[in-house]
Amino acid sequence: MQKSKHILSGKRIMVTGGTGSFGRMFISEILQYDPKEVIVFSRDEDKQGAMRLELQDDRIRYILGDIRDLRSVSEAMRGVDYVIHAAALKWITEVEYNVWEGIKTNVIGAQNIIEAARDNNVIKVVALSTDKAVEPINAYGMAKALQERLITTANLYDTGTRTAFISTRYGNVLGSRGSVVPYFLSLLAKGKPLTVTHPDMTRFLLTLQESVKLVLFALEHGVGGEVFVRQMPAHTIMDLAEVLVEDVSNGKGGIVITGIRPGEKIHELLVSDHESERTVAVGDYYIILPQITIPAVTKKYRQLMRIGALRYASDNTKRMTKNELRTVLKKTKWIE
Repeated sequence: MQKSKHILSGKRIMVTGGTGSFGRMFISEILQYDPKEVIVFSRDEDKQGAMRLELQDDRIRYILGDIRDLRSVSEAMRGVDYVIHAAALKWITEVEYNVWEGIKTNVIGAQNIIEAARDNNVIKVVALSTDKAVEPINAYGMAKALQERLITTANLYDTGTRTAFISTRYGNVLGSRGSVVPYFLSLLAKGKPLTVTHPDMTRFLLTLQESVKLVLFALEHGVGGEVFVRQMPAHTIMDLAEVLVEDVSNGKGGIVITGIRPGEKIHELLVSDHESERTVAVGDYYIILPQITIPAVTKKYRQLMRIGALRYASDNTKRMTKNELRTVLKKTKWIE
């Protein structure tokens, strides 16, 4: 990632939702690239205070604010070169019961990022999206699908100092706040059985480190309008639960099937068959090109072959075995 280092060296980077699991990992990683300043923009003072005490780095600046507030966002973005937009309401059930709150953060908040970045002549914005945005069946996925479209169409407005707006899309990030592994471990610690909603349910698996690499790849290579997807394996939730029961509680914990929750899919999609017709493969990444015409995208990807008919879903990608899952969990220190 030497080019990424060159891109970020001496630059000012703003990370919205910077106190979240991804934000903390991303900021810890990019400090090695010697940025001039990293702005942590979030609304949780407790998490900001804890992060300040933990990292103790003078290059990090902490700003309290909410992406729903355009003025707050714009003030924080003054002089910023790159923006990583990670702030979101992302708990599926909570957004399903609080749809308007999800729209205010995940849609209106994204538009505020776009307007502030354009007004402040930011070089690039990379926004984080989710597999839930592909053929969405829940309010969270629908809002993220709209965010992706806003980020794409933002590239149509060239004011002479064009800001590039790029999306990244990935599946479950291992160990992120609110994800299944910490939840399962908390149940085991209390001596409770693990709750699996459906025995055949599959999910993509990405580590926090891999999610950082995806964003850095998009930051380096994106010209504005693309959606970057990292190719990744999947696993069944049942296999994951069994590994944790076997390795953490010596096989003593039980597993209970609870039924699918509101807005939940059995399998997830990262690239739909409709999108695959305008998707190219570059190394370990798929790059979904926009439906609309964006000259910079057309110019860059003109010579690359489209991958054609492909339904890239968690039930037809590489399936991890229980031993492979166990290896990843040990490597990421979730189990000993």
